Amino acid sequence: MSNRRRLARERLEIYLVHLLLTFRPLIFIAGVLLLVYAILALIASSLAGFASLVQAIFLLLLSSSYNVTLYTARVGAWIATLGRHDD
Repeated sequence: MSNRRRLARERLEIYLVHLLLTFRPLIFIAGVLLLVYAILALIASSLAGFASLVQAIFLLLLSSSYNVTLYTARVGAWIATLGRHDD
């Protein structure tokens, strides 16, 4: 892997971390609302409720844990630069 591609990925990772940390209160509110929806959906349909519950837990972890935020940004930067060729 070239040094230029690694620097582009690290730059994108830093940008994503700052973006996620900036929107942390909105992510928390969305996680709480989705958690309420998941609890209500568990009563009607267990599959839909469980899928919503997993997403709600991820959003709540994303808004409260720096490590989850960092690893999410790393995965996002890796996926974004996966097919890129810097020649």
